[in-house]
Amino acid sequence: MVDAVIKALDDSGYNKQTAQKVMIQSTNSSVLVKFKQETKYDLVYMINEDVSDAAPSSLAGIKKFADAVSVETSSVYPENRHFTSHQTDLVESLQTAGLSVYAYNLMNEFVSQPYDFFSDATAQIITYVQGAGVDGLITDFPRTLA
Repeated sequence: MVDAVIKALDDSGYNKQTAQKVMIQSTNSSVLVKFKQETKYDLVYMINEDVSDAAPSSLAGIKKFADAVSVETSSVYPENRHFTSHQTDLVESLQTAGLSVYAYNLMNEFVSQPYDFFSDATAQIITYVQGAGVDGLITDFPRTLA
């Protein structure tokens, strides 16, 4: 599968351009290791479970195969009864280790947001960017994010 993705990107000319940033995301570290060996794309390790902190040994391990980490929004601001309870130190820990941090998956629908954001997707975006200091956001609603 990795070879097929690399071929598709190469055939599309992404390996020869500098105007757009190509990022490869995976939950599988061995996939990212192979991409690292064969390409120069930015690699994102997706953690698809709630975490609130990361051990230094884990961070050192991730740095060997990824440039960035994507984490669930609830790993940054855990929820309790549809309200955020606090901000974790996860973003700071990851950034201190030299990893960029992306939070996912922000949505526009009010039922998908904690009540703290008053059904306002922009308030949620501002909280993650200015409050938590994430490097980027992953969303199904790019127009709202823009």
